[in-house]
Amino acid sequence: MRNTLFPILALSLAVAPGEALAQSGGEPAWSVGGSVTAATDYVWRGVSQTNEDPALMLDLYAGHESGWYAGASAANVDFDDPEDGMDYELAPYVGWAGELGAGTELDVFVSRVMYPGHNDGYDIDYTEIEATLGFAEYYHVGVAYSPDIFNLGEHGTYYSVGAGWPLGESGVVLAAQAGYYDLDDAAGDSYSDWMVGLTRGFGPVDVQLQYTDTTSFGAILEESVGAREWADGRAALLVTWEF
Repeated sequence: MRNTLFPILALSLAVAPGEALAQSGGEPAWSVGGSVTAATDYVWRGVSQTNEDPALMLDLYAGHESGWYAGASAANVDFDDPEDGMDYELAPYVGWAGELGAGTELDVFVSRVMYPGHNDGYDIDYTEIEATLGFAEYYHVGVAYSPDIFNLGEHGTYYSVGAGWPLGESGVVLAAQAGYYDLDDAAGDSYSDWMVGLTRGFGPVDVQLQYTDTTSFGAILEESVGAREWADGRAALLVTWEF
């Protein structure tokens, strides 16, 4: 379960889709774009969303030169329960991104994560507000808050910090991120996750190899977040075409 698709891309750790749209530079006031990603595993906050199987992800958005943007993302999911009726997630979002000062950028958006077609008793749709502050060119910190995470009746908060460093003139970006998911009130426990990855662009195509893992992912979280084996250390390859 997750919010929008773009935070999983190492190249996008400090830059959300709307951020590029916030720059006018003589361009039209409105811009549209999107991306298609093929991944060997759909990992969100350290946990596989596809029962460790491949995923296809789509993101479409439109933005204004003022920094406001709106869009929607979609991806196939598999929570290994033939009774849940959930085969994909859909997450429309709206937000604002732009510069706060020299070298400092803010991206804030709200998303509604939905699982169309879910059967009775499996409604885990939720709303989340997320903010990411990018600074010093390579670094970012973020927080995501849901007042009713996974439709459990309590809030959940995810904190993250990370960076992306270009490796000389190679065109390769080394990315790293660590997060802490506070689900004590909603699920009775919390856990941490981390990711390291290498990304390289080939024109409109980005290729990313990432490794993720979690700590303190206990049995109590299995009922609401996913099986513990989905939170084990894992490598994933992602190929993204941006248009």
